[in-house]
Amino acid sequence: MKNNSWLNWHFVFRVLGFVLIMESLFIFLSSGISFYYKDWDKYSLLFLGGITFVIGTILVLSGSKEKAIKNIGKREGFLTVALSWMLFAIFGSLPYYITGAIPSVTDAFFETMSGVTTTGSTILTDIEALPKGLLFWRSITQWLGGLGMIVFYLALLPLLGGGATQLYDAETTGITHDKFRPRVGQVAKRLWIIYLILTLILTTLLWLGPMDFFDAICHSMTTLSTGGYSTKQDSIAHWNSSYIDYTVTIFMFVGSINFSLLYFLFKGNIRKLLKDEELRWFLIIVVAATVLVTVYLVEDLHMSEHVISFRAAVFQVVSIISTTGFATGDYVAWGPFYWIIFLLLMLVCGCAGSTSGGLKMVRLVVLAKNTLNEFQKQIHPRAVVPVRLNGIVLSNDVVQKVVAFTFLYIVLILISGIFFTLSGMGFEESLGASVTAISNTGPGLGASGPTGCFADIPTVSKWYMAFLMLVGRLEIFTILVLFTPGFWKK
Repeated sequence: MKNNSWLNWHFVFRVLGFVLIMESLFIFLSSGISFYYKDWDKYSLLFLGGITFVIGTILVLSGSKEKAIKNIGKREGFLTVALSWMLFAIFGSLPYYITGAIPSVTDAFFETMSGVTTTGSTILTDIEALPKGLLFWRSITQWLGGLGMIVFYLALLPLLGGGATQLYDAETTGITHDKFRPRVGQVAKRLWIIYLILTLILTTLLWLGPMDFFDAICHSMTTLSTGGYSTKQDSIAHWNSSYIDYTVTIFMFVGSINFSLLYFLFKGNIRKLLKDEELRWFLIIVVAATVLVTVYLVEDLHMSEHVISFRAAVFQVVSIISTTGFATGDYVAWGPFYWIIFLLLMLVCGCAGSTSGGLKMVRLVVLAKNTLNEFQKQIHPRAVVPVRLNGIVLSNDVVQKVVAFTFLYIVLILISGIFFTLSGMGFEESLGASVTAISNTGPGLGASGPTGCFADIPTVSKWYMAFLMLVGRLEIFTILVLFTPGFWKK
C-alpha cells in the first residue's frame, strides 16, 4: 500500500485491525458464557467472533508496521479514534442482529452505540428475554467503552513514537491530561488495572447481596463504566434492596471521579485527591442536589419515611450526575420540578478523566471562575486576573477551548432538540433525547424516561441519537473536526 504524505493510512489500518481483534476476543468470551448456560446464541456468537478476528487480522496485515510508527500527527489520532468507535459499534451490533434478538439493523446499531459510549439508552422492551451471552456482551461493551477501547488497546499493545499520545489525547476526556507516567502505554495500563480491581471489588460486594454471580458481574461492569445497562427490565429496582442501592451509589460516584486521582490514591497519595478542586465542586453539587430532592420528596410527595426519601434521592441524583442512568424510581412521574433538576444534572455530569459523560465538572469550574474574573475586569480594566485550577494558572488557550466546547455543547442540544421535534417526537421527549444522548446519560423524559425506552421513536431519530452519543463520548471536537474541509486538505 502506497503511503500518502498527508495521512498515514498504515497507522490507521493497523490500529483498526487490532481494535477488531480485541473486540473478537470479547465476542468469543460472550460465546463461552452462552455455552455455559446452554443458550441458543452460542454458535452464532462463536461464528461472529471468528469473522471479526479474520477481518481485524487482514486490516493489521494491510498496514506496514515500519511505516505505521512514522509521521503520526493529530489528524491520524482524530481519524483513527473516530473510525475505531464506529467500527466497534458496527461489528458489535452483529451479535444482536444475526442472532435475531434485535431483528432491526437500526435498533441493533442504536443498542450497541448506546452501550459502547456508555449512554445506556435502550430500545429493548423485554431485556430478560435475551440469552445470557448477549446480556454479557451488552454489559461488556459498556465496560470497554468506560475508560475507552483505545486506552484499553494501548494498555495491551503500546505503540512506538508519538502515535500513542495522539490516540490517548483524542479519546480521553478533560481540558488537560495528567502525565503521571513517562509513557502513555504505562498510563493506560495503570488506569485499566485500577479499573479492573474496582470491578472485581464491586462484583464481590454485589454477589454478597441478593444478586447472583452473573448479575453481579454484569452490573459491576455497567456501574463502574457509568453506563447503566441492567440485566433486568426494572433495572436496580428489581432487587428492592437498600444494600444494593447504596453499594451501587458509592461505585457510581467512584466512576465519576478522575481516574488519575484514583491512581494516586492507590499509590497512597490521598492529599492529591482531597485537594482536587473539581472533585470538591462535584461533591458539593451532589450533596446539595441530594438534600434538595430529599426535602421535596418528604414535603411534596409526602414520603413518610425520611430514610426511604434519602435513599431514593441519593441514588437517583448520583445515577444521573454520573451519567449511569440506573433507576429505582420514575423521577418524571414525581413532577416537573424533579425532572428539571435531573435535566440540569445531566448537563453538568462527573469529573474529567472519569467514565462519566457530559460537560464535565472541570469546565463548569473554569467557566464560573472566568465569569467572576470578568466582573473584576469591569472594575479594574487593566488588571490581569488569570483563571486558576488547583493553584495552577490556566493558559488563555485552555480557557478559550472550554468556552468553545461549552458553546458547541449547548448549540448541539438546541439543534438536536429541533431536529427531534421535526422528526415527530414530542417536546419533552425531544429535549430529553438531545440532552441524554450528548451527555451519554441514558434515560430521557416523557415516554423515554427512566421507566421507558426509545423503541418507539422514529428511525431517523435513532440514527441521529446514535451519532450524537458518539459526538458526546468523544467530546465533540474529535468527531466534528472530521467534517471540516481543512482536515482533508494535504
